Amino acid sequence: MRLAVMSDVHGNLPALETVLNNLQQYEIDGIIVAGDLVGGGPHAVETIRLLRSLGCLMIRGNADSGLLRYDAGEVPANRYTCRQFALLRWTHRHVDRGTLDFIKSLPEQRVVELAGTVAIRVVHGSPRNPSESIFPDRDPAALDLALAQTSEPVLVCGHTHIPWKVEREGRLALNPGSVCGPLDGEVGAQYALLTWCDDHWQVRHLTIPYDLERIHMACRESGLLEEGGALAQAFMLCLETGQDVFEDFFAYACGLAAEAGFQDCDVVPDDIWEHATLTFDWSSYGGK
Repeated sequence: MRLAVMSDVHGNLPALETVLNNLQQYEIDGIIVAGDLVGGGPHAVETIRLLRSLGCLMIRGNADSGLLRYDAGEVPANRYTCRQFALLRWTHRHVDRGTLDFIKSLPEQRVVELAGTVAIRVVHGSPRNPSESIFPDRDPAALDLALAQTSEPVLVCGHTHIPWKVEREGRLALNPGSVCGPLDGEVGAQYALLTWCDDHWQVRHLTIPYDLERIHMACRESGLLEEGGALAQAFMLCLETGQDVFEDFFAYACGLAAEAGFQDCDVVPDDIWEHATLTFDWSSYGGK
């Protein structure tokens, strides 16, 4: 028995197709996708159509749920106008109702049980919150809590775009990394193989190079790079460098807002956001 485990595709069709092509060399019995199917990349509809055609076992991630809340009008009014949310607005304009309805039908977590193996709990961030990040090396207590909140022998997490594996007291926890764009310094499309052997799941992490120019061209030609603003630019740099440019830019913009007297704001005023876009040191990341 062998499963492919993926997470954080984020509408990056070239990266997903590269992973699926790589999988052809293995005998795969199923594909698990741990959320964030959309958000960031230009191919939300095509990505979900392809995953559905393969019968993948999917859940929703925080980006997927955020798109649904935006569509339902369940977010503050400034999300529909502020520059900070230009990328979200672009994504919403380029998905159809069928895609949104399918995302809505997905659970936020699920248990995968296959005959002759042990159960696998699949979450996005953590069992209690799809937006929570688990970094076993930085914060072991977060993983301890996640394991305490679940009973299945295997726990699959996503969200951080950083692959890891922990084996503890007969249990296994892992993050397959990100199909769309790793944030561990690697450049490529990441996924993991779970192989049932000697009564337990064995993990193999893989990072596969893919055609970055193809996704860059799609972002340009679709209008995403121009209309999505600073976060669309940060998205591309994340893919090209393996660094968390997205988070770095947001921290920089929030710092400028704090200096201007806007403390602990989750929405940066447009003028400060624009100033951050113009003054952020984009060149230091060495992307195209």
